[in-house]
Amino acid sequence: MTTPVPSPEVSGLAARHGLGTLRAVFAPKRLSRWIYAAHLFNTLYLSLLFLVPGLLYYWWQARRHPDFSRRQSRKRLHLFERGMVVDPPSGSGPVVLTWDSLRLQQDITQLVINGRPAPTRYVYTASAPGQGSVRITEFYEDPGTWGPWMQEAVLAAQGPAVLKTLQEGGTVPFGVLALSRAGLSAPGKGRLPWPEVEEVRVSGGLVFVTRAGDSARWSHHPVKEITNLHLFLAAVSALRGETDPLGDA
Repeated sequence: MTTPVPSPEVSGLAARHGLGTLRAVFAPKRLSRWIYAAHLFNTLYLSLLFLVPGLLYYWWQARRHPDFSRRQSRKRLHLFERGMVVDPPSGSGPVVLTWDSLRLQQDITQLVINGRPAPTRYVYTASAPGQGSVRITEFYEDPGTWGPWMQEAVLAAQGPAVLKTLQEGGTVPFGVLALSRAGLSAPGKGRLPWPEVEEVRVSGGLVFVTRAGDSARWSHHPVKEITNLHLFLAAVSALRGETDPLGDA
């Protein structure tokens, strides 16, 4: 996380959209020295053998890594009190999204190659009606911080309205799953009343729903298919009478 000093453009966007106080700024993640050296070696080697492939390799790296591109290195993820301003890792021009209408889906993948864990992939897809959409990845440093921070910001901003809708008998969709006072609904499964819900948990990149007295899972879906995961889990907890986090948000 870098020192919160936004550019005049970002400050203007934040003021125009009423984003409030700047909370944090995240810069692009830099390559380690040995990986950077390996890319340089590959570029030089390919250029010596075949000029065009060498140039294409360098162009490809410049599009992906800030170490090879000033334009990429200037990009930032700005998190404000009531929304964010983000430069997409691919593409140009900042995107402004507010927490109170944000639809956030996360896809965190840990691959294992030849018995060894590979770098974790972080992909957050954020969108809001009338505001646009953007994919935010591990291109930005410290995704283990900004990812949960965004989820909690959505919970705080949308929790009270979601709770009100549920209390008034409405249904709230969270991607492939939907919640109401009557129960939890899943495609192809219908509705599972809350007294019959044994457990709702997240494990191994999946959201599992288990029916009471049934050893088989009632449903399971990838986390990336659940919109606003932290808000969804808080709503489940409130509806089951375990806590009332939405009312305190």
